[in-house]
Amino acid sequence: MELSHVTLTPEFGSELAAGIKLLDLADEDLDPFKLLCAERGVVVARDQVMTPEEQARFAGRLGELFKNPGSKDGTPEELIKIKANEKSKFAAGTGWHSDVSSEQEPPGLSILRMEVVPESGGDTLFANMTHIFESLSPSMQSFLKTLKARHDPRGHYLYLRGVKTKEELGTSLHPVVRVHPLTGKPALYVNSGFTDRIVDLSDRESVALLRFLYDTIAYAVDAQIRISWRPHTVVVWDNRVVQHHASFDYFPATRMGYRATVRGEPVIAAS
Repeated sequence: MELSHVTLTPEFGSELAAGIKLLDLADEDLDPFKLLCAERGVVVARDQVMTPEEQARFAGRLGELFKNPGSKDGTPEELIKIKANEKSKFAAGTGWHSDVSSEQEPPGLSILRMEVVPESGGDTLFANMTHIFESLSPSMQSFLKTLKARHDPRGHYLYLRGVKTKEELGTSLHPVVRVHPLTGKPALYVNSGFTDRIVDLSDRESVALLRFLYDTIAYAVDAQIRISWRPHTVVVWDNRVVQHHASFDYFPATRMGYRATVRGEPVIAAS
């Protein structure tokens, strides 16, 4: 199947052409699809009618899935139910982050499908970490490549749901700059959701550098895209090269969908 798509910006983000159904992808289409996700960071697919079970099976064809045991509403354990409504004081995914980066083998792809969306609002923003890294001075790039950061599971879905403690989940050390195994491109890999500190620096130095990097991510509008949801929209993003931020601007309306998360590989440091 030809994966025809239109670009959302010249640098990253693509939307698949109408009529392409993810459930119809053949085995030989999966590697080109994963490469498209790696190269474009975010791939949007509209009008993807599927059940949660079908979503879990499709995601499982892309790699090993993170599990979410203990679901009480029949949601497959390969999926996380994402829901906010008139009773919600906050919504999942607010704040710039890369999904559960505290894992030793953090996520590669995330696959989010929305079933219920508000009339307006509820967009998801994405930021291109390759662009962010390349926007820094050569001296700063070289310095960041020498550093590692500790990622803490404080925002881990299993911790937030009370399934495991932070001690059970553990922390991980990852390079501050990673390279994608398919493209070889470098990307910044610290995020406000999970990164605790840069271990090679003093506390004050770590706080100051992380604040600078987080501000760079938040204010770099030329490195961001904004995805508006419709029912049965699927967005697949590559956590190795993008961060995302869910906008909780639709209270008291309901927004509900399901996310599958594909395990990646140990983080590869940029040299």
